[in-house]
This record gives sequence, structure tokens and C-alpha cells, in this order.
Amino acid sequence: MKHSLDLFEQPIPVLRAPVQQDGAAVAALAHCDKQELVGTLLGDLAGCDDFVETSVVAELDGEVAGAVLAYILPYDPQTLFVWQVNVAENEEGKGLASLMLGQLLRREACVGVTRVQTAIPASDEISWALFRRFAGWQRTRMRIEPYVTQALSPFRRNEAENLITIDLTEPLGQAA
Repeated sequence: MKHSLDLFEQPIPVLRAPVQQDGAAVAALAHCDKQELVGTLLGDLAGCDDFVETSVVAELDGEVAGAVLAYILPYDPQTLFVWQVNVAENEEGKGLASLMLGQLLRREACVGVTRVQTAIPASDEISWALFRRFAGWQRTRMRIEPYVTQALSPFRRNEAENLITIDLTEPLGQAA
């Protein structure tokens, strides 16, 4: 466990919207997780104009160290769906994912957002911890329900995923 003073020695990341040139770096973050297909898709989406306002890239020393790809549901403009959160292996456990998520929710594009949703596999302890922490900051609980199960897709060998919904205590948006 690190001493709290060690946090002050950490470089401060630059948080910004993704650009097309970030694609390969965002894909590489997912490749660290051995998710090649997802990584390639993430790389393509990182540069897609449809995700720019609702996604964030973290840069440390000029290198992409993290990314959150999200979108506002077209059929429910009050819900931000966090599709993917990736952090470089050497930056895990330092709060970068929480920082990116918090900054994203304060963007003008998220002014009307009243809930956050994501899908998390049962064994993804890092994602569970991130969203539990986020729910705690919101002083609310996570609603958990089955999302993608083996029964729904019997030919897929993927692990079942749960849909997580976190109601925001008050709509977030542009910081005052």
C-alpha cells in the first residue's frame, strides 16, 4: 500500500476528447487485457466523431495512459452508457479511471444525464471496484441485473455480464 504523500508525486494527466490519431494507442490499452478484437474496435471508435463528446483520453508524458469510451443512449438521453474503461497496466490502481469518469460526467454533453449504465462481467474485479466507488460518491446503490447471459447467447463462450445502473443524486454537467 502506498503512502498518501506518494500521490502528490504522481504526474498530472491531461484529460481530453479522443482524436482519430489516438486509435492505435487506445487499441493497445485493450490489447494489454488480451482483448484483441475489442482493442481494434476501441481504436476505431476512439477516433469516431460520434464518441468524441462522451469519451475521454488520459495522457501522461505525451502518451495515452487511459481511455473511457461512452455514449448517451439514443432512446434514453438521460443515460450515459460507459462502454469501455481501459488504463495502462503501469497506471492501474492510481485512480486514473475514476478521474476520467468524473471529468467525462462534467462535460456539457452530459448536462441532462441522470444515470450511468455499464455492463460488467462477474469476474472483472477492477470494474466492479470502480463503479462501486462511483456509486458511493453519488451516495446511491448500484442496481444490478442480468444483461448478457449464456441462455441469451448459448453459442458464445463469453462470461455472463451484468447491467449496472447508477442513478445520479443530481444531474451532472458543466462544472460551475
